[in-house]
Amino acid sequence: MLLTDDNFASIASAVEEGRTVYQNLRKAIAFLLPVNGGESMTILISALLARDLPILSLQVLWLNMINSLTMTVPLAFEPKSVGVMQQPPRNPTEPLITGKLLRRILAVSLFNWVLIFGMFEWAKLATGDLAVARTMAIQSLVAARIVYLLSMSQLGMSLFGYLTRRTTSITNAPILIVGILVAVGLQVVFSQLPLMNMLFDTAPLTLRQGLICLIPMIPMVPWAILSHVIDPP
Repeated sequence: MLLTDDNFASIASAVEEGRTVYQNLRKAIAFLLPVNGGESMTILISALLARDLPILSLQVLWLNMINSLTMTVPLAFEPKSVGVMQQPPRNPTEPLITGKLLRRILAVSLFNWVLIFGMFEWAKLATGDLAVARTMAIQSLVAARIVYLLSMSQLGMSLFGYLTRRTTSITNAPILIVGILVAVGLQVVFSQLPLMNMLFDTAPLTLRQGLICLIPMIPMVPWAILSHVIDPP
C-alpha cells in the first residue's frame, strides 16, 4: 500500500478500505465454497454408490459460471459496513481461510449436499423423470442460496436488526437486489426455456413444482444463523 501523504485521515481511510476489501473477500469465499463443496459431495457419493447423478457436469458449470457470478459480485463489492473501524486489528499471520471459516464452509456444504440429494431423490420418486428431478434439485439449491446470501450481506443483517428492533433503518443495497433478481430470472430461463432444456438436460417445472423448490429456504434460515455462530462476521 502506498500513501501519498502523511495525513492521519488518509491513513485511516486506507485502513478502512483495506478492512472492507478483506471482509468482502471472506464473504465471497464463504459463499462460493459451500456450493462447490455440496455439489462435489453429491457427485462423489452418487458415483461411489452407483446411483443416478443428482446434478450433471453442464449443470454444475451453469451454477458456477452464471448463477454464482450474478450473486457473488454484488456481495464482493458491498460498501463498508458500519463499525468496521471499531473492530480490533486482525493477526497479520492469520490465514485467509481460518479454522472458523473452514467449519462454516463444511457446515453449509453439508446442508447443500443434503438439499441436492434429498430433493433429487424425492422428485425422482414423485415424478419418475430424471430431468425434472435434477431441475428441482438445482432450483432448490439456488433458492436456499438466496437466503444464505442475504444472511451474509449488510442488507440481510440490517433487515434482521430492523425486525428485532436493534436498528431503525434498513441498508440500501440496490446492487444486491438487482443481482438476486437477475439470478432468479436466469433460473426461470434455465428451467422453462426449451433451448436451455435441450442444452442443459433440464425440464420445465409446473407451478406446484416451482413452489416446492422454495421450501428449502425455510431450513436454511436456522442453518445460516448457525453458520454465523460458527464464524461470526
